Amino acid sequence: MDSIQWSRWMSVGIEELDEDHRVLVDIVNKLGADENRASPDVIEAILDELIHYTKDHFAREEAHMAQANYPTFAAHKALHDALTRNVESYRERFHAQRDTITGNEVFEFCADWLGKHILKEDTRFGAYAAEQ
Repeated sequence: MDSIQWSRWMSVGIEELDEDHRVLVDIVNKLGADENRASPDVIEAILDELIHYTKDHFAREEAHMAQANYPTFAAHKALHDALTRNVESYRERFHAQRDTITGNEVFEFCADWLGKHILKEDTRFGAYAAEQ
């Protein structure tokens, strides 16, 4: 399966957040890795790692936004909350139905969301923060 490749276009210009995004890309890529797809235990562990790291990252990103008085902070936070709920839902479904939820399914959802979110929403915040 193709993995997400970090590029300079994904940079928001805030090193702490860029590093968080690199880690998130790595975690999401683990879900789609061939060697992990056959192991429900590994997929479950990766989902747990993704949930925990995502929550930590969102808290850091939201702190930057609050400090910068980002005008669309509430809407951005709502996007974060929705992703968290979706990943937690995948985790719950996976736990209940280990044979029906695959790493690929979660990988595709997260890769799509992460790419769009970083390239659109987070880079918009980065540009705003750079102007402050």
